[in-house]
Amino acid sequence: MNTRLKVAMLLFSVIGFSSFIVLSFVKSVDCSQLVIDTYEMHADINIPDASFINCYFDEDLNLRIAVYDLVESLDLSRFSAIPDQPIGKLLLGANLLGAGEVPTTRNVLLYADGEKWGREWTFLYDQQKDRFWAELRY
Repeated sequence: MNTRLKVAMLLFSVIGFSSFIVLSFVKSVDCSQLVIDTYEMHADINIPDASFINCYFDEDLNLRIAVYDLVESLDLSRFSAIPDQPIGKLLLGANLLGAGEVPTTRNVLLYADGEKWGREWTFLYDQQKDRFWAELRY
């Protein structure tokens, strides 16, 4: 087989596989796969290991929200004081959370938000409990 043909086939394979991986992250919507990785890629943030994870997806609202009890503290460089708004306005999926999962103590919460690839994300972090909420809106 011609060397140029081999190189072209290898290059095509690498590009195809890379595209598949990137699109898998970008198109991951519900709670079935790549949940933490999707949040990390959208927000350019590293989410440490968690001892507890719960994820909820609402197809009608086009949003996914997850709550994590982190094993390590989160890097707070992208976080700031929580805006003076009700939790339900900051986390649109707060009503999907289970009993005991809704953030309540505003004075210890930190906030980060942004948008990437046409999707808005919001993070809340409770420094005292190392509890982390992540919401992604599609």
